Amino acid sequence: MRPIQRFREFYRNRSPENLFRLDGAVRIARAIPFGLQHVLSMFVSNIVPIIICMTSIGTANGATAEVINNSVRAAIFMAAIGTTIQLYPVWRIGARLPIVVGVSFTFLGGLTLIGTKYGLGTMFLSIIFGGIVIGILGLFAHKWKRFVKPIVSAVVILGIGFSLLQVGISDFLSLSSLGVGVGDPYPFDRGWPFLLVAFITLIVSILWQCLIKGIWKNVSTLAGLIVGYLVALCFPGMVNFSSMAIHSVADVINVPRPFFTLVPVGVKDINFGAIAVLLLIYLVATTEGLGDIASLTDAGLGREPTDREISGGIAADGIISSLSGFFGGFPLTTFAQNVGIVGQTKVVNRFVVFQGALLLFVASFFPPISAFFLTVPSPVLGGSMIMLFASILVIGMQMASKVGFSRKNVMILSLSIGLGYGITLVPGLFANDFGVPFLSYLWIILQNPVANMFIIALILSYVIPESINGPSIKQENSNAR
Repeated sequence: MRPIQRFREFYRNRSPENLFRLDGAVRIARAIPFGLQHVLSMFVSNIVPIIICMTSIGTANGATAEVINNSVRAAIFMAAIGTTIQLYPVWRIGARLPIVVGVSFTFLGGLTLIGTKYGLGTMFLSIIFGGIVIGILGLFAHKWKRFVKPIVSAVVILGIGFSLLQVGISDFLSLSSLGVGVGDPYPFDRGWPFLLVAFITLIVSILWQCLIKGIWKNVSTLAGLIVGYLVALCFPGMVNFSSMAIHSVADVINVPRPFFTLVPVGVKDINFGAIAVLLLIYLVATTEGLGDIASLTDAGLGREPTDREISGGIAADGIISSLSGFFGGFPLTTFAQNVGIVGQTKVVNRFVVFQGALLLFVASFFPPISAFFLTVPSPVLGGSMIMLFASILVIGMQMASKVGFSRKNVMILSLSIGLGYGITLVPGLFANDFGVPFLSYLWIILQNPVANMFIIALILSYVIPESINGPSIKQENSNAR
């Protein structure tokens, strides 16, 4: 049967109930809004790490406007390819789950240091080599996954939830737009319009989910984004259209180019120290990927992920990151934001999420489309995402509850949160590297709550003896009564 005939047969059996199944066709008119919701929730976060990193590296180190624009196009293009492969695997690469991938903030500090110290050639080569290693590691995930105990997976998801809350509340309060630091007094005289837009966006999302009936209630995030955007347009300067300016044909249609066509590179740019450091950060991102996949299957499908899904998902993240580096892009991982959407809506249909991937493909070739997505202001994103981000934290709590609150598990949870997450609340702790270069890279890892909580939970899961477990705290309280 020809591909077109197969698709006609597939689409002929479309049904609204298929939204809540992995497979099956859904009407295009229904699929596109759900796919658009996924794209809007991740689009800005997919690009911001690149802009921050390249700006920090600076023009003097090769981060020219042309290189930055190419990296942005590569990020969108590879997010589309990565999402497609996660949905529809190639060989054993891909999870066959409704996963959306994008550039991870986890790599931001490490890439900035490598790019500034060794140059963009070394940075992109390190991304390529590190991605290949993780891709291979992912193919053998069934061999090592068993060493990560269920309580550790729950801790990782809690860590992801905590880290996303920081991003969500920063957008909700529009700290970057107002030029305000986390510890600075909030300027209500300038910030009230941003707060108003954020609250309106949040309230619309909540009311939509509470009042709308049927399947359309599950596009509450999209409804909040649209209404919030329209309200933001009422405040001059809140929506910035400068990125949509067209000066040449390249501003209308363009494709990402291999990094070596823009950045001088040679054998001398292969730095094994930089590769080793970035590989450590890749391992941190892999633990996040494990948590995201477990969170997605738990919230969307009501089960644990299979070995095949974990193996394919991690392998895809690695291979796609390597390809992204080839085109001058940054490493990509499973996006927790989109896991939150799946968890809240229960829409797991791969055909639906693929509509989002198609939108990413189009945006990667036509800059005006991607530029329009970038005009969505931070309070609109924060207002629509804050509840989704918090839902990841709730999913982690639910998974911890399923594992059980034995003495050992309570101790692991307490120390992982108290110490692992707690020290990240004091960024000044990592301000001094004492002149030891390696400490700069170690501090970057330790500033990541997911990395800290994972390391502590993994060690404690083997160090604390099972003999510490008596009756659960709940049982003890019952006996005491």
